[in-house]
Amino acid sequence: MTGTQHGSSEELVCVILVNWNGWRDTVRCLESCAQLSYPHFEIIVVDNGSTDDSVDRLRDRFPQLRLIETGANLGFAGGNNVGIRAAGGLGAAYIWLLNNDTVVDPDSLSALVDVVRADATVGFATSRIYYLDQPRTLWHAGGFLSPIWGWSVHRGVDEIDEGQYDEITAVDFATGCSLLARASTVRSIGPMDEAYFLYWEDVDWSARARRADWRVVYVPGSRIWHKLGGSTASGRRHIQWRFEGRNRLRFYRRHRPGVLPWIFLNTLLNALYLVARGRPRDGCALLQGVVDAVRGRMGIIRL
Repeated sequence: MTGTQHGSSEELVCVILVNWNGWRDTVRCLESCAQLSYPHFEIIVVDNGSTDDSVDRLRDRFPQLRLIETGANLGFAGGNNVGIRAAGGLGAAYIWLLNNDTVVDPDSLSALVDVVRADATVGFATSRIYYLDQPRTLWHAGGFLSPIWGWSVHRGVDEIDEGQYDEITAVDFATGCSLLARASTVRSIGPMDEAYFLYWEDVDWSARARRADWRVVYVPGSRIWHKLGGSTASGRRHIQWRFEGRNRLRFYRRHRPGVLPWIFLNTLLNALYLVARGRPRDGCALLQGVVDAVRGRMGIIRL
């Protein structure tokens, strides 16, 4: 599936969507991408070992779609890395990681490319993201790390958009929900770390980019809407807490080892807080994530 216009001199952008048992969301996202105003893009869908009929459904609906089957669930990082390698083979100048459960504004890609193209120091750019079911409520206006608690946080989350985040801003990280990467940045820092499997891989990737002197910026002119919840099955949200505990410690061990003891203690306190608030399953999962980190258990979490 391509957005190339005949005779376009624009640089190629490869748009990468990872699908895992979510063909309905992916179809809706692809239909919105078909309206993108940017004249030269190629969509790559990576099916991450779906166990439903996603592959057949997508091929029936989009016969020309460039679809790669991994044959196994490689996680968010692993699935995107498959797409990133394919984009490199196509000679893409930019790579746009886009969650499959999003709907994009027609100008969302052009806005990202314009900012990155205009500033040679920018390696990653991310979008203004709203909740799909609350189209004026923000989910993300740039990613930051809490200086006290160490959590990865989204600026503006749950706020009604009244123009308070209308400036292009340097941020700590670009969310993998919508992350435009300069191809040369990817070549310089390498792919995502697949050991994370799910969550914090975008924070880690952004930290590696910044360490290599690339800037990471929020672009308010790029707007998308996010359904949320597609990566973790309903009724199994505690799995997210286990990934959170494990991957958070991995990130700080790698990038800020000096504060790791505080992060470790804070994570334990957070687990106790969850239990005290009547959420023992989440609290225990967070503690199990800490145990996983201490024992060096990475990759997929199997129950």
